[in-house]
Amino acid sequence: MTQPPINQLTPLQQAILNIVRKYPGQFSRSGLAKMLAGAKSWQNTDFPEYGRFASHTRKAVTTDIEILVQQGYLALNGRNQLIPISSLKKEL
Repeated sequence: MTQPPINQLTPLQQAILNIVRKYPGQFSRSGLAKMLAGAKSWQNTDFPEYGRFASHTRKAVTTDIEILVQQGYLALNGRNQLIPISSLKKEL
């Protein structure tokens, strides 16, 4: 899948990228979706981004995360946590 320019991503997708850059390796795909959707099952509400996309379902947020992984913006580290691709290149 080709990578569209960042300015063509949705506001949700841009927010996902910014959060993963800000907190690399701290979220699984489902964890990030729970946090952004404001799920009651998400334990740590200290993140300022918690519930920022409460108008979206967790499934919709997860779908956008998967799209960003498929497009090569994000990757998973050895613990299945999201990292920006730029971090991956630095680690190699």
